[in-house]
Amino acid sequence: MGYETLKVKKEGGVAVITLNRPDKLNALNPKMGDELVEVLDEISKDEEVRAIVITGEGRAFCAGGDVREDIAPLSELSPFEFTEYFERMMDAYKKIVKMDKPVIAAVNGYAVGAGLDLMMSCDIRIASEEARLGQFFVRMGLTPEVGVWLMPRLIGLGRAKLMSFTGDLIDAREAERIGLVERVVPADRLMEEAMNLARRLAEGATKAIGVIKRAMHTALWTDVDTALAFVTRMQYQLVHTEDHKEAVNAFIEGRKPEFKGK
Repeated sequence: MGYETLKVKKEGGVAVITLNRPDKLNALNPKMGDELVEVLDEISKDEEVRAIVITGEGRAFCAGGDVREDIAPLSELSPFEFTEYFERMMDAYKKIVKMDKPVIAAVNGYAVGAGLDLMMSCDIRIASEEARLGQFFVRMGLTPEVGVWLMPRLIGLGRAKLMSFTGDLIDAREAERIGLVERVVPADRLMEEAMNLARRLAEGATKAIGVIKRAMHTALWTDVDTALAFVTRMQYQLVHTEDHKEAVNAFIEGRKPEFKGK
């Protein structure tokens, strides 16, 4: 299926989603939001896709919401229209957070505002040395969206408030230092590094990776007893997977396991 604002490529168990409005620094508009939800739905159900990379075309990952097409019309919407519109974009964030597949952000340039929120929704963030990151919502007199939930968990409440109150840009190395990204690499190696990791995860026990992701997210908003009870239920399911049985047999036979994500 073709997309107007995205490029989608699948290879070797990895789906690469490229935000493709380079003339607008890949700013989000209603069409991109709808297409992002659509492709994430498709990929979540595709058993051949076991890891995802999200990146941007050109010199930006995503420059946030398109001011003319996305932000300026907001005040003209009725309460119902406003809620309906925002729930579509929130759906994209939630699909990434809740998807039982690892999602890697390959941050090639500017990631600001809604673009930063999109980046933070991913499980692992690899940034080019040229990347610049900022929580720009305050510059438009607005609040971050999923960032209010994600950012304090990634970098701590004080740093999250500092970035959100000021809207200041930080460079990739500072982002790595404070835990906003996990790895910084030279620009010409960004996609190679992201794809190497994605392929490694896609070849791994992806059922277990999905459970680990869900268990960690569950643990963020619950107490230790509830978290461990959830893990116990999930572990019971995992010991009955083909991947677990393959891992046990491979260990006994002294060979490398061949995981199928089943």
